[in-house]
Amino acid sequence: MKFILPTAPTQPVTMNMGMSMPSWYDIVGLDQRSNEKCKGIDQSRSMVTDLLDKEYRRGIPYHRMALAGFSQGGALSLFTGLQLPRDNKLAGILVMSGYLPGAAQFKLTPGLEDVPVMHCHGTMDPLVRISMAEKSKDHVVKSGLKNYTLKTYPIQHTVSSAEMMDGKPSKMWCPMLDLRLYLIFSKFCSSRFF
Repeated sequence: MKFILPTAPTQPVTMNMGMSMPSWYDIVGLDQRSNEKCKGIDQSRSMVTDLLDKEYRRGIPYHRMALAGFSQGGALSLFTGLQLPRDNKLAGILVMSGYLPGAAQFKLTPGLEDVPVMHCHGTMDPLVRISMAEKSKDHVVKSGLKNYTLKTYPIQHTVSSAEMMDGKPSKMWCPMLDLRLYLIFSKFCSSRFF
């Protein structure tokens, strides 16, 4: 299996007092309404689709690729993976401590209703509260997605070993057990996740 671990570009983040930091898009606040515009998310989504297209041209079919990410990376994976063209349907999406950004502009692509999503989230997360994860699931399911699993853990805004075990492709959430590519997005990525 091939892993691609891109790092977010460094850019000013409103919630960080305008100071630059690695970020897939601007974060204005942590409440639901603050996450509607997400300045920069379209550029990051283009970067993701370019990476997927590049791997496809190298011979990996889309149905053998998955997107995964922690926090903002999970948010970007969810936002991007379910809005790809129908012919670019992925094997699955793994969201860890993330949420659906830009929910008002999100439109599930017809034909992607059965893409499995595994959303792992800490019940004690002070940054991306569990309620944001629940609202994200509700919104995506109401949009037509059929296979969205939200699994909780007694952790804060971090990744646990139990979460990593549950995030591995399995019959439960990602039936394509013979994945060829895993794109993993975080602010700072490293292979320590897998």
